[in-house]
Amino acid sequence: MSIISVRDLVSGYNRVPVIGPLSFDIDEGGITTMIGPNGIGKTTVFKSILGLLKPLSGDIEISGKPLASYSPKDFARTIAYVPQNHVQPFPFSARDVVVMGRNPHLNELASPKKADYEIAEEQLATMGITELADRDDTELSGGERQLVLIARALAQRAPMLLMDEATAHLDYGNELLVLQQITKLKELGYTIVMITHNPMHALMWSTAVVAMGRDFFVAGEPERVLDGETLTRLYRVGIDIADVELATSGRRVRMCVPAIN
Repeated sequence: MSIISVRDLVSGYNRVPVIGPLSFDIDEGGITTMIGPNGIGKTTVFKSILGLLKPLSGDIEISGKPLASYSPKDFARTIAYVPQNHVQPFPFSARDVVVMGRNPHLNELASPKKADYEIAEEQLATMGITELADRDDTELSGGERQLVLIARALAQRAPMLLMDEATAHLDYGNELLVLQQITKLKELGYTIVMITHNPMHALMWSTAVVAMGRDFFVAGEPERVLDGETLTRLYRVGIDIADVELATSGRRVRMCVPAIN
């Protein structure tokens, strides 16, 4: 079932188109990755879906309702946004950062109550970072901080999460840690849409992909739409797809590798 519907979307700034027209659907549940080269307009499309940037033309529907019909609070109860790794300007504890996600459920000028802190504790546990609750957020590692930001989004109790390069600037271990937790959220029933610069994330972790190129656009199941030809066209370097059997589990996975003569 489609939960986000984009039709003939053209997005840009100061009336100048950056990308489009694009049409695609994002189904409920699963992980949809948006991939493509730098500067192609992935974040611009994200901003349009989040209501931060008014489309130059086209339509966006969320759960069957026009995007423009949502109030800010109703939208925040429907979609939660996880930015790229972000350091808080003040030394809040990880628990306090997560409880900020309760804001859409509070009245104006109201303070979080016991129930809100209990929900924050639940989301810290969901992300496997309960031990970080009292730690200063500014002193956490990049991977830990990103998990705190995801926990904050979960505290909104929104069924959809939009993540802008959730693994950017992380080392390989922290990148895998975050991706494993994102997979866990899929299993819990969340709908996840994330921008990534790594096509391996689309091949190994996602259930659907939206690929944006300089002169073409394609969307669908990763195994159907992502082949060596498409990736080569996206990134303008030779790329092959290899089926690999993992030594530890025997599971077969698809990987992209440089096309070396």
